[in-house]
Amino acid sequence: MTLKWKTNHPTDWADILFSIRKENSLTRTELANLSGISSNTIENYERKKIKEPSIYKVEQILNSMGYDLDAIRVD
Repeated sequence: MTLKWKTNHPTDWADILFSIRKENSLTRTELANLSGISSNTIENYERKKIKEPSIYKVEQILNSMGYDLDAIRVD
């Protein structure tokens, strides 16, 4: 699935994650249940407390919402 940004494409993982999660009308808890990544970790990503997330966790979160890594690629 490809993302269709309503505004400028965010480039920071925290902003990307927040935007995608909101676009899918998911709470952090719901996304945690779907992805298997804890809601605390998701919150830490969104609040920029984790600067460099694991690519495997990023992929897991994206896949749980129907996206792949290419969906967040900036050309």
